[in-house]
Amino acid sequence: MLPYIKMFNLLKKNKPNVILILIDGSRYDVVNSIPFYQELRKEATFFSQVITYAPYTIGSLHALFSGMYGNRNGVNGYYNSYSFDKENCTTLTQYMKSHGYYTECDLIKADVKPHQGFDKTRAPDEFRDNLIERHSEILTQIKDRQPFFLFLDYSKIHRNLVANVIKKYSDFDKEYFDNKEKNLKTYTEWVEESGHYLKAILSKIKELGLWDNSIVLIFNDHGASVGDKIGEKAYGVYLYDYTIRCYLYIIGKYFPKNVVIRKLVRSIDILPTLLEFFKIKEKDGYKKIQGKSFLPFLHGKEEERIAYSETGGLGGPTPSPELHNVQCVRTNKWKLIYNKTSKQKELYNIEEDKEEKTNLAGKELDVEKKLWEEMLKEGKN
Repeated sequence: MLPYIKMFNLLKKNKPNVILILIDGSRYDVVNSIPFYQELRKEATFFSQVITYAPYTIGSLHALFSGMYGNRNGVNGYYNSYSFDKENCTTLTQYMKSHGYYTECDLIKADVKPHQGFDKTRAPDEFRDNLIERHSEILTQIKDRQPFFLFLDYSKIHRNLVANVIKKYSDFDKEYFDNKEKNLKTYTEWVEESGHYLKAILSKIKELGLWDNSIVLIFNDHGASVGDKIGEKAYGVYLYDYTIRCYLYIIGKYFPKNVVIRKLVRSIDILPTLLEFFKIKEKDGYKKIQGKSFLPFLHGKEEERIAYSETGGLGGPTPSPELHNVQCVRTNKWKLIYNKTSKQKELYNIEEDKEEKTNLAGKELDVEKKLWEEMLKEGKN
């Protein structure tokens, strides 16, 4: 990465555009297997282990944009998108707007992210619009509004999940859970299609002359089940890695190419990272940001971070859409899950048991105690 002094000298001369591209519902391990995404790493600083706060879009994006968990920002349940504490939380978009940026987004539903700070909010027809054409046109329109902050949502994977899984099967449908290989093949095809979209959009950014003065962040909000665990046909019910482990590509001349950061970071760390990058101070008088910048990771100063996640499913064995009832804390090696409704604990050694099949709760007592204390602390906020 560029030395801090050189980076900040460049920033003084020119404010780079910020383009966030959400690949909604794409799981990390499938993205990792697709050639286009593998090649994209060569152009990026790639974070391979970004843990989301919530394995569904509303909770995930409100946490990302506020830099804090939902039990602090108010969005701690599927039905709580309008409970965001806008009077006491400052969003990424508000920070960028106060820094002189024009702000715009194109999302399938306006309420999946905080409204604050956007100059313009668009919403495509999820089932009719061609997203390559639509987002290419938006980029063409916005290029004269530099510096700009633009948030684009590739929602086609989500659309396919809704039409082909969520509306078709129950959370306990034997036909679905007995055909994991078939489900994975179909799902992989949907994710591969997102690569065609990204290739076209990145080419459009270059064509419009925006490439050299833009930072592009490509990420997912959560993953998806392909029949991994009975009781969860898609996402939002459990907190296993196939839905909470995410990824992040950062592309732009201010960041090194072909660098992979494997240490755990959190989605709530993205806001403070951008604030540090732009030298924007956190506003006083508001709830404190819980995330922490991961820019030091790019200079070899990695540290052990603990991620906290929550959910409350619309379905599954213990539905709780009004208020999250499943919690977990995760480190690079361990994960502890607790279901408040069933009172069940699960402890997994993630390094050795990637599919989370062997529950060690009650056996690794020292680790379990430490993670339980961390969960109690985070769960109170």
